[in-house]
Amino acid sequence: MLNTLFENANDGIVIMEADGTIINVNQKACEIHGADKKSLIGTNIERLEVEGNRRLWRERMERLINGEALLFETVHYRKDGSRISLEVSSKAIEIDGRLLIQSFHRDITEKKRLHAQLLHSQKMESIGTLAGGIAHDFNNILTSILGYTDLIFEHGNVSPEMATKLRVIESSARKGSIMVSKLLSFARRGVIEAAPFNINSVIEDTLEMLARLIPKDISIEKDLDNSIPPVKGDVGQIEQILMNLVINAKDAMPDGGRLAIKTSLVELGGDSLRIAADVKEGPYINLTISDTGAGIPEEHIHRIFEPFFTTKEKGKGTGLGLAMVYGIVKEHEGYITVDSTLGKGTTFNIYLPAVEHFDVAGAEADLGAKTILVIDDEIPVLETIRETLVKSGFNVIINDNPIRGLEYFKEYSSRIDLVITDIVMPMMDGAELIRNLREVDPDVKIVATTGFSKDIGNVAVEGFLKKPFLSSKLLSVVREVLENEYR
Repeated sequence: MLNTLFENANDGIVIMEADGTIINVNQKACEIHGADKKSLIGTNIERLEVEGNRRLWRERMERLINGEALLFETVHYRKDGSRISLEVSSKAIEIDGRLLIQSFHRDITEKKRLHAQLLHSQKMESIGTLAGGIAHDFNNILTSILGYTDLIFEHGNVSPEMATKLRVIESSARKGSIMVSKLLSFARRGVIEAAPFNINSVIEDTLEMLARLIPKDISIEKDLDNSIPPVKGDVGQIEQILMNLVINAKDAMPDGGRLAIKTSLVELGGDSLRIAADVKEGPYINLTISDTGAGIPEEHIHRIFEPFFTTKEKGKGTGLGLAMVYGIVKEHEGYITVDSTLGKGTTFNIYLPAVEHFDVAGAEADLGAKTILVIDDEIPVLETIRETLVKSGFNVIINDNPIRGLEYFKEYSSRIDLVITDIVMPMMDGAELIRNLREVDPDVKIVATTGFSKDIGNVAVEGFLKKPFLSSKLLSVVREVLENEYR
């Protein structure tokens, strides 16, 4: 009976001499270490400990021999050379004058992996929240800069010398806008223009566009499965992923090498791959991008998706490329993993949900008048919008407080035919404000503005403006909504 219980225990059981020599193991201990009884019995358990743990192992053995019971975590080598994390409960027992050590080994490799993923996810979420907040404030500043620059060009008598300076201001603001877009992509708060598309076509188009940037000593190998279903998402953002990973691969191979791109359809489950613990089961398009370049140091592998972290030389990288890739993949409800070996290369695996079809519903608007209420907590943004609309013949009322703006609308709703509102505001966010506006007048036309996501829950709007926007874009959207042309 005791032997049956010993052999069928859920934990590995290892019996050792006082010097660590194994004299007996049960079947579970063999499974954990990937070895049979013959190879384990007679082996000193010190040989199973990973290099950095051996001094600590000796200290623990001394404590056990001195009568102390121990519960600790350690890492052992399996027979195939891989590592396994263990929770070990040990105690020395004297039997017929012979001191033996009994150890219970519990495999916690998966538990440690999930815990590491949770910590990484929490860290990335915190960084994303910070990045999103910075991007929101910066977008408001850029909206004013670009808006007023546009107004000066359209309505001012600008000399050639002044025009040149204004173009520099406009160019710098646009570069800032691109950086904000990368931060928002990382923070998963960008705008996705979702549509079904064939990812193989996007890969072909992107490689053709990058052909001049890739040296001839880098060979490109494509293994694209033409039978895969479409992906739901934003083609432009998937192009950004490809461009960043291909350019990074090129930079990692200054002396030439091989760049391999592969697509396939895979079925993922919670434990099918080394991906996020919250993976949703179902069909995914697996995009693999591999290079034979320098590789990424092991100590950096867990930080490469953090914004502003880069392994490139100073001045040669912003540290936003892979952060943007991470954000876009997450925004598309996908998953990304990376494997790298110094001197041998790096492989990125991206998993995007495969879909059969995807419907995009358009918004409708009726013909409206020209009285517009604008609500935004940033006064420079309000002034930019007001001046742009007033110069185009609209009657504009502005309010920097959403609660006061709602009260104004309740009193004068019959005179207001269009409301432009920011989404991220203190006291009352835009989504709540829109719901309250609809309760007062269900037919009111609304244009939402934000530097964050176009997705504002179940609240419907007739138009959308992504900050920062030019005055011309503002006028275009407003006119389309009022003339029932916005879709």
